[in-house]
Amino acid sequence: MLQKNFLKNPQRAGHASLTPFRDGSSTYFQTYKALLWFTLTAMMAACSHDYQLMKMEEQVNGYGAAIRWNLFKKAAAYLAEPPTDAPDWQRLRDTKVTAYDLQSRDYFPSGNVMMQTVEIRYIPPDGVVEKTITDPQRWRFDDDKDRWVLETGLPLLNIGRDYRRTP
Repeated sequence: MLQKNFLKNPQRAGHASLTPFRDGSSTYFQTYKALLWFTLTAMMAACSHDYQLMKMEEQVNGYGAAIRWNLFKKAAAYLAEPPTDAPDWQRLRDTKVTAYDLQSRDYFPSGNVMMQTVEIRYIPPDGVVEKTITDPQRWRFDDDKDRWVLETGLPLLNIGRDYRRTP
């Protein structure tokens, strides 16, 4: 008898807490809705931060790969501003980069600026001895371009002319 009454009218059967949500006025439903809203908002904030970090990793790794493969014109596309003096692209192309190794990486509290230091080993166009430079890089997120850009310019490889932009 209790089961029949419950199926017809659960409140009369003494099971008010099991009443289905019909009009959304239940306190339980409002609490559940607020918790769901808070969780989704927190996840969206975390996702946007993760998205910006993933975008930064993509840009920095793409730049590093371009340098490693001697694609200096492609690497120049990552710059915030083009070099003031055009590099000797032929000498850069003839330079053999043998290693591009990350040494350190630091983030500014704002999250929009990142400093990293890389070690680049290379063989100059007319040389046979491997040389090493330490390249300090300053990256920032450019809101207008919606991507990370390198502010410090192409690495200063000892191949002739100084073409590096200083911040």
